Amino acid sequence: MPLRRRLLALVALVLAFCLIAGGALTYWHGLRKVDLEMSSAIDVGSSAVSDALSTIGPSADALSQVRRLISSFDGDRHLSARLISPDGKVTSASSLQPPSDPPPRWLYWLLSGSPRARLFDMPGELKQFGTIAIAADSHNEVGEVWEDLKLKFAIIGSFCFIVLALIYASLGRALRPLEQLSSALDRVGEGDYTAHVSEDGPEDLKLIYRAFNRMAGQLRDSEQQNQRLNEQLSTVQEEERSEIARDLHDEIGPFLFAADVDAQAIPLLVSRGEADEAVDRSKAIRQSVQHMQVHLRGVLSRLRPALLIDQGLTHAVENLVAFWKARRPRIEFRMDIEDARYPTAIEDTAFRVLQEGTSNAVRHGQPTSIGLAARRTDNGMLRIVVTDDGSGITAKGTRGFGLPGMRERVASLDGRLSIADREEGKGVMLIVELPLPASTGSAARQEPLSESAA
Repeated sequence: MPLRRRLLALVALVLAFCLIAGGALTYWHGLRKVDLEMSSAIDVGSSAVSDALSTIGPSADALSQVRRLISSFDGDRHLSARLISPDGKVTSASSLQPPSDPPPRWLYWLLSGSPRARLFDMPGELKQFGTIAIAADSHNEVGEVWEDLKLKFAIIGSFCFIVLALIYASLGRALRPLEQLSSALDRVGEGDYTAHVSEDGPEDLKLIYRAFNRMAGQLRDSEQQNQRLNEQLSTVQEEERSEIARDLHDEIGPFLFAADVDAQAIPLLVSRGEADEAVDRSKAIRQSVQHMQVHLRGVLSRLRPALLIDQGLTHAVENLVAFWKARRPRIEFRMDIEDARYPTAIEDTAFRVLQEGTSNAVRHGQPTSIGLAARRTDNGMLRIVVTDDGSGITAKGTRGFGLPGMRERVASLDGRLSIADREEGKGVMLIVELPLPASTGSAARQEPLSESAA
């Protein structure tokens, strides 16, 4: 077998092994994801049914209330509910939302796992109506895994094809047969592209010698250029991965959390009959999803948050506080933000720190009060402080992705970050200090603003 084909076969074998390993890892991840989603759906549904049954008392329309409880599961992606009469007949049942892209049967068989269902006996006089059964259906969740699987394998397949094509073309050039100049070719075959032959002898051979020397020189230059490009590519890729990971966490994370909070509140509001509030929560979820969609579409273009560019840090923090007040009205927010403009990188990092610190406090600390401050110090630093009166570091931990992301952002600006329990009482204090340029002032953003206006 020619050397080029043997090398291609070896590379193809390695890629196939990686593909198989990736498929196994994807299967494990999908199985775990489906299991967690179904378990969570059963738990949430059980809580909703239990809460609803506790509010239904003996009355003339008790059966209607029970049936409305069953119909409240209509359109659910993961749960179905049935009312089973004492003689075992289904008297009322909800309908599931069908998956947008139904998964193949073999994938559903692999990922669906064991059936998950729970029965709820009616309390008191409601027993005459029978039993409520809720069951988890994983078709939609497996459908999501199927969509992710198709996308991943399309990307991997394209990557493998491009790699093999590039290797094939490169080997065709590097292993071009040179029947004469055997000693020099041996050196080139060993990777020594400094090989050079004397350009003397017959004119016909001189043409070959010159061609060989040109080829060797081109190979040498190409190798050096490829090495430089590979180093630059590795650096750029790593920087891009880190930056995108931080941006996705900073922009998407809070809205995912807010959507989760609103989604958990909707069943309770519906069970209480607070339909208007439930509609408001659903609108808030849609707004959060729209925000995430906009950010995901713009992440590759590296757009900066227009809020910071156009109106400054103070306005951005005011919007952040308004965002959380709408979702956690019982939390008191205290702001002490200096009304000044700073360089783009400083304002972006300051806002990310305040945003992540607030999100962590709300998520993990259960605080009643959160303080946000950002002021210039006498030693030319921008001091950013986030405090809360929650449960503290010991209770909530500091291993989330947000803290490493903040450390990376702060370190990239030669800043300092510290986080500890507050000395005067319960809660956490996050302090970040960023060095400011000597010329920082109200005109720090003048040029970018002018460009934006143009």
